[in-house]
Amino acid sequence: MTAMAALAALTACSAEPASPPARPGPNPQTSASGAVAEAAAVTKLEAPTVTGRGSIAGTLPAGSAPTKTPVQAGELAGQAVPTNQWWSSALTGPRTQPLWAHPLAVQAAAGGLQISGGPVTAAPKAITTGFVPALTVGAATGAVSVVGYGAFHVVLRVGLASGGHVDATVVQGSPVLWLRFNGAKPTLDGAFVDAGSSATRVRLDIAGGRWDVLGTDLSVTGTGITGSGEQLAVARVPAGSDRAAWEKASTGDPVVETTAATAYDAKAGTVTQTLTARRAGGGTGAWALLPHQQAGLVAGPGATAGSYPDSRGTMSLVTASTVQIRVPMPGLLTGVPKVPLTSGVTKAVRADLDLDLADPPGAGGSYFGLKELGRLASIAEVAGAVGADTQRKTALDRLRPQLIDWLTYSGPADGRYFGYDKVWGGLIAVPAEFGAQDYNDHHFQYGYLVRAAAVLATADPGFARDYGDVVDLVVDDYAGSATTGFPPFRAFNAYLGHSAASGFAPFADGNNQESSSEAVAAWEAVVRWGLVRKNTEMTAYGITHYALEAATARMYWLGEGLTREPGYEHTTAGIVWDAKVDYATWFDPKPESILGIQLLPLTFGAFYRGPSAVRERELGDKPVVWGDLFAADLALSDPAAARKRLDAGVTREDSTSRAMVRYFIEALVVLGPPQPASPQPVGALAFGPAKNPRVVRTDG
Repeated sequence: MTAMAALAALTACSAEPASPPARPGPNPQTSASGAVAEAAAVTKLEAPTVTGRGSIAGTLPAGSAPTKTPVQAGELAGQAVPTNQWWSSALTGPRTQPLWAHPLAVQAAAGGLQISGGPVTAAPKAITTGFVPALTVGAATGAVSVVGYGAFHVVLRVGLASGGHVDATVVQGSPVLWLRFNGAKPTLDGAFVDAGSSATRVRLDIAGGRWDVLGTDLSVTGTGITGSGEQLAVARVPAGSDRAAWEKASTGDPVVETTAATAYDAKAGTVTQTLTARRAGGGTGAWALLPHQQAGLVAGPGATAGSYPDSRGTMSLVTASTVQIRVPMPGLLTGVPKVPLTSGVTKAVRADLDLDLADPPGAGGSYFGLKELGRLASIAEVAGAVGADTQRKTALDRLRPQLIDWLTYSGPADGRYFGYDKVWGGLIAVPAEFGAQDYNDHHFQYGYLVRAAAVLATADPGFARDYGDVVDLVVDDYAGSATTGFPPFRAFNAYLGHSAASGFAPFADGNNQESSSEAVAAWEAVVRWGLVRKNTEMTAYGITHYALEAATARMYWLGEGLTREPGYEHTTAGIVWDAKVDYATWFDPKPESILGIQLLPLTFGAFYRGPSAVRERELGDKPVVWGDLFAADLALSDPAAARKRLDAGVTREDSTSRAMVRYFIEALVVLGPPQPASPQPVGALAFGPAKNPRVVRTDG
């Protein structure tokens, strides 16, 4: 089996996604295509077949089994359904948490299907979008189920206590929500002032904001709006809009399919994402764009006056059926390059290798146990770069049995393995840590294993032959897959341009992601494993998602090119939610932890972060914890200062190799700061002065 997220080979850089072809085998023929696509797919809940010497368990122990079931899966019952999405709470019930679609939010609550366009407020450590119901369908709701979904939309079926049900089509980026009633009269309720209505468009003033309701034979009475037929559309009017242009762009023509395609142009050094919303009538409509989409928007869509507030930044409007966003491919080195160092520096790196190998082996389950694999892989790569053959062999000899232990299942007494979950469709690492049994953090955790597997397989091709099947499945799990037994996508959200960490999103603020750097590293791992497997589609999927995740990490977490809401006192963020930006972590309030969790793991895929001056100003030059990570980060701007800081002694992040930190810094002392914005193919990166850069390669 190959490991990919629901993708199809497309014409390179095409604007329109095609129908997925048959899934390729474990060693597909090299394809000239650089594009892959994401869309809804039907995949059975069925354990995948494993060949080779690896194996997975067919059942899970109680402590590592999911704590919730998809009780509201509705028409998706029996399928492997996406977790980790903005709408995942709609699957577990009861009813839903607020689903944040930007700029609208909806919630199937006990008191009705509520529609919100709440205000944004800022405090020193948080920017929050409030859920404030403007209009409500039904006085009370009954059963809720998911009727369908796409790359960035979901259709909910909400039972109405008064009889019948309503299907709500909620699309990310759409300021319009479509409601189709069955066995019930189209009705909305709210506290509003009629701002001038017609039989086809009701114009409302609600708490100072403007809303439109579109339908047929509309009537306004007191606090109610009714229509004939089956359908209503609710539209949030943007601030500063032109009435004629807005009413042309906001349409009752519902979205029936959403897809996302991504393509990598190695020559230009860019990745282009194409988001397509197909409507029942085939027309265009209004799109609300987040800051990263505005920054990378490819010419084409017509601008529409008006804007919406959002915790991530002000949203603008365009009218289109398809939107393309282009981001830089920020220079991914797929290994540790060999950089000429002085004999004294090489000696210091070798001494750090010895200290790394003298450390007690890291222990733990799905997170800490897999981080240990990543640590050993880093040690082996640095040792190879400085010609420390004995240390390299020692690291690989320790890595191999641990990897094999995770990739094989020997029976109920086995202490570390992967098991297939027949409830949701995915792999659970046993023992599960940090809620991984509920699909929390799979990309954070499993990325360490996949990168380590790529390092070992590069040194020992026989490992990939014997155990590659299970590693492929691990990638399938967090990237998504067209393989039987896995959902078409999991961690990544196409519209937001980044991943989310919570499997079931049981929060009023929606889903969230803390460690943007571990998310980027997860896609780096997919690239590296795809190269080892000679799987061009997997590699392309990893490359494009690495670039998108890196672009949004720089903006929403590190604050690059983003104007934060006044009142928020920081540039960076620790956790980005669907409805909130938090200067916090899940585990520790120290500023070093809030920023440091965006800096690990340290690999040569970390150059996407770019110059560290802003981060240095926010943190200061004397971090109390994880000083090694901050020294390495400083090297992205000032390698000589980073060397001085390291030589003066710094605190350590335990899972980070000392030798990797020193080699990373010393390599930049020789090469100069990286230039991740310089167009280079994957496996190559420019360093040093912009006028005369030096290109370093790890792609052979």
